[in-house]
Amino acid sequence: MMVRRYEAYKDAVVRPFFRDHFARLDRQIVLVDALAAFNSGPEALHDLEAALAGILDCFRIGRSTFLSSLFRPRIDRILFAATKADHLHHVSHDRLERILARITERAIARAEFTGAEIDVVALAAVRATREATVRRGRDTLPSILGVPIAGETAGADAFDGKTEAAMFPGDLPDDPAALFANETDAFTGLASAAPADADYRFLRFRPPAPDPSEAGPPALPHIRLDRALQFLIGDRLA
Repeated sequence: MMVRRYEAYKDAVVRPFFRDHFARLDRQIVLVDALAAFNSGPEALHDLEAALAGILDCFRIGRSTFLSSLFRPRIDRILFAATKADHLHHVSHDRLERILARITERAIARAEFTGAEIDVVALAAVRATREATVRRGRDTLPSILGVPIAGETAGADAFDGKTEAAMFPGDLPDDPAALFANETDAFTGLASAAPADADYRFLRFRPPAPDPSEAGPPALPHIRLDRALQFLIGDRLA
């Protein structure tokens, strides 16, 4: 019975979705929650790497031509985007992009072979934090400030959704291979991290309140959303 239901699901849901939706795409953005994978260790990164390579099997990828755009559209631009860039200080964004490029290396090689254009970016569609520096002893740490969602916890602290909190997210490694080679913590370089520390890194933050003094509809802050749009559709608007 389960086999019959699974086959019916593929026939009634999956195949029509791919036929009616994916078959018409000519640009694609793949959102990657890399931060969660970092904290889960090398095995999670390897699983993510394999999954991203397999995702491209679902798409018709290649350089688009006039005829293909009319009858069988191909995806000729793919953007791999590491989300939650606002959970890191901007000094780590270039490292995040290099790590994502390493994770998607196999997928990128496959796409570039077909003639598709590829880019990698760290972004946040809505920036929920601000940047600051925090002194810890003699060290000055690049940190982020934000209002955690009500119910979020960090160790013994529980947040009410109104109180702003500061956190030091840590430094990503310069060499992406280090994340794949050992079981050290992705942010601190230590052999392990306390569960509270791990939870605190990935607190969910409230989006910023709109500024009532702004004229017209309030604009939510973002990180590199303009760069993503430029890559995906900039040539269509030129």
